[in-house]
Amino acid sequence: MFLILSVISKITPFSMIWVSIILMYGVICMYTNAMGQDEFYRFIFFLQKPLVVVINSIALLLALFHSINWFRLIPKVIFKQDSHKKGKVYLLIIGFWCVTLLLSYYLLLLIIK
Repeated sequence: MFLILSVISKITPFSMIWVSIILMYGVICMYTNAMGQDEFYRFIFFLQKPLVVVINSIALLLALFHSINWFRLIPKVIFKQDSHKKGKVYLLIIGFWCVTLLLSYYLLLLIIK
């Protein structure tokens, strides 16, 4: 099981590279769409292909896995793994997740409006 989690953590940067390439492609298509071309619609049709949906779903799951690991490891670095500060560790992790969820909710509201 540890080997599988290790492999998953090693392929996470490749999924982030995929997401970055997709975002750059979308921005380029939006820019050319402003000039009167219909490139943005090609981008939308590209995103609807089943293979792209599967790869984007895997990238989303890997990003979630990465954030879980990241928030789990940060207190170990800050508190140097002292056993008497376990309450602070959980409080810090919960605080990070609350900030992440609040920012995600705010961005979602910003996008929906």
